[in-house]
Amino acid sequence: MTTYVCPVCRYPGLTEPPRTDAGPSYEICPSCGFEFGVTDDDHGVSDDDWRRRWVAAGAPWRSTTSPPAGWDGVAQLGE
Repeated sequence: MTTYVCPVCRYPGLTEPPRTDAGPSYEICPSCGFEFGVTDDDHGVSDDDWRRRWVAAGAPWRSTTSPPAGWDGVAQLGE
């Protein structure tokens, strides 16, 4: 199964590309909670601004499902 990287938090497990020529995927990143096509297009929040907010909140896992074993939001960013 092909997976895609979230451009906001670098989570490597998105099931669809966040954006294509056809538009946004509307997928919600389970790591940072960014919804492509809604958070950005409808609410006007940029990737960078959402990343700053997510990191300021402690880079928490945003899905209702459990994170992958050993998941670390800050380490995922590679910063």
